[in-house]
Amino acid sequence: MKPEAEPARVFVPSAAPAEAGEQLPKEQVIAAALRLLASIFQQEVDHRLLADLQKHRNELLTSFGGDALAGLDLHDPDAAVEALAVEYCRLFIGPSGHLPPVESIVLGEGRFWGSATEEVVKCYSDLGVSPIQDSRMFPDHISMELDCLATLVETGDHQRAKAFAHQHLLRWVPLLVDHVVSNAVLAFYPTWAKVTRDLLAELYDR
Repeated sequence: MKPEAEPARVFVPSAAPAEAGEQLPKEQVIAAALRLLASIFQQEVDHRLLADLQKHRNELLTSFGGDALAGLDLHDPDAAVEALAVEYCRLFIGPSGHLPPVESIVLGEGRFWGSATEEVVKCYSDLGVSPIQDSRMFPDHISMELDCLATLVETGDHQRAKAFAHQHLLRWVPLLVDHVVSNAVLAFYPTWAKVTRDLLAELYDR
């Protein structure tokens, strides 16, 4: 039998540190990573998240090999947050050249609440999962789907988590990554988009 691959090294901000020599359970580490990624794409970065990421900048470099904070004026948090807000809006909100991080839109349905949305809503119901409560996001927003996957990971049911990833996230996240990499000015969103794609592929695309 092929040995189970080690999970990707992940950065977990604001998590209580384990005791010396103690390792967090694999499922807890992966779920925390997925929720971090969900928080990054949920909305514009705020001062608290930026400070968290800056505090652990070296860990990010070690874990992912890319500096998401490159190109930002970290000596002026207000300027950094503003620059990331402009980038988020240009990439995901508009008014032009944007691509909302929503499955139905990325898959080319041309409207929100498309068939992909209905499918993921049914999937949440069938799985007994309640995604993030945020009225600003559609059910097939990347943050909703990553949060759902994190919940499934925490249950220890790898098969259900893998099935959900294949039915949804793995179908469209690579397309979203292509958009982000092609259109971003700063390193922030391309770095995190590629981390999301690569973590999903490492865990489930095998």
